[in-house]
Amino acid sequence: MTPDAEPLIHVDRHGLDIDEAVAFYEGVYSSRDISVGRAADGHFSWRFRAVGDDEVVVGTSSVDAPRWGTVGQSPTYVLAWTTRPGLAVDTAGRDPIAMDPGVPVMWPSGRDIEFDGAPTTLHTVRFAAAFLESVAAAQRSTVPGPLRFATRADAEGTDRLRAVIGSVAPELLRPDTSRERRAALNMLVAEAVVDAYDAVPVADVVLHEGPATMRFAQEWMVQNAHRPITSTDVSRATGINARSLQATFQRHAGTSPMAFLREVRLHRVRAQLVAADPGVTTVATIAGAWGFGHLGRFAGYYADAFGELPSETLRRGRR
Repeated sequence: MTPDAEPLIHVDRHGLDIDEAVAFYEGVYSSRDISVGRAADGHFSWRFRAVGDDEVVVGTSSVDAPRWGTVGQSPTYVLAWTTRPGLAVDTAGRDPIAMDPGVPVMWPSGRDIEFDGAPTTLHTVRFAAAFLESVAAAQRSTVPGPLRFATRADAEGTDRLRAVIGSVAPELLRPDTSRERRAALNMLVAEAVVDAYDAVPVADVVLHEGPATMRFAQEWMVQNAHRPITSTDVSRATGINARSLQATFQRHAGTSPMAFLREVRLHRVRAQLVAADPGVTTVATIAGAWGFGHLGRFAGYYADAFGELPSETLRRGRR
């Protein structure tokens, strides 16, 4: 196997100890409260396997006992299906999802989710958020942003998705699949998921008209809004100096590159506040994750953009 054929992720762990399983899964799921019960026949075992790269990771998890707890928030979208009934996710949410065997489901994203499950095997396809959002944007001819999904696909969409997964999974699960081949397969399954679940960006960010370099700058900022971007970073990414970029934005959009980036981030914050559980998250946590360190100033920007305070958006989610 050549170095460039190796995936960035290749995990294969198994064992017979409950405490070991709990510690491992809490690490995998960024959690501190996963619990595993006793196996009905007294013979406990578990196995976790994951193979993938920085775009898509395909995994299988088997636990021979009931388990429950919380899956922590992560920058991924998760498609999952089980082999047996008895697993429910988002059990503390407004619309808990009871997973039927063999039926793929998109898990809620952008927040912690609670789960409760009987012994079963869980299959997952994890998509890096930026990758799936870019695929959806290309499909919908829009800019990348957080995605909204139908929880379940219709029968026809489910059949198509199963066919695609069945055709690509054997190669995606092979650690020696080349990077080039893996990238092509990643795209196939991502496009199938976008189609099956009617994935659309929830943030309403409009690109300003202008030269090609200005459009590229806007698209780059949308895709990298979660990073600590400076005007120098934007200039370097577009290949034009900061002063020229500033003048281009002022001339064609009446704003600055950093003001446009702030608008993008405000929409991202709003999308997460709408979906968040106000009992477990705060405005400060979400705003801080998008680079807003001064809460008073952030609240003013938010109110100007959306006509209400961010705390009001969060409370409305509870109602």
